[in-house]
Amino acid sequence: MASPELLWAMLSEFTRLGLISFGGANLAEMERVLVLEHHWIPASVLANGFALGQVMPGPNLLAVTHYVYAIAGGPGAAVATLGFYGPTALLSALVARLWYRNSDQPWAVALRNSLLPFGAGVMLASLLVLWRSSVHDWIGALIAGCAFLLLWKTRVNAALVILAAAVIGALVGL
Repeated sequence: MASPELLWAMLSEFTRLGLISFGGANLAEMERVLVLEHHWIPASVLANGFALGQVMPGPNLLAVTHYVYAIAGGPGAAVATLGFYGPTALLSALVARLWYRNSDQPWAVALRNSLLPFGAGVMLASLLVLWRSSVHDWIGALIAGCAFLLLWKTRVNAALVILAAAVIGALVGL
């Protein structure tokens, strides 16, 4: 069973991560905290959890529960999931209400437009984290590149692309 100190550390870290996650794209900071700083999980668990979150219905960061379950079992998963989603859900409801009232104001339009480059940068950082922990040779890079092009240029279901990439990777011995 996880110690109270570990549960408290996870609650505070995952509350902070939840509050700074933007559209669920905060994989680079999660890697820094979970893999590099605390050494709670290896990079492969982070990448596998993210991939699993992409296939499952619901928010892709349901993988948070997977990560903490691997670290501290059920109690840790419950504490971290509550910390990650609870404050953010409350804050999102309050901001949505404010946004609905003011969405036609010039400051709101400027704010929305200013967040677009930030979101793109966070998604690029997430891509780099996944690439570093998942692609180790030219065959893996080729599979990842083909999957990217398929998702970008077609409307193929992402779950099918992930499944096909996994099968191809298994067949070639990755």
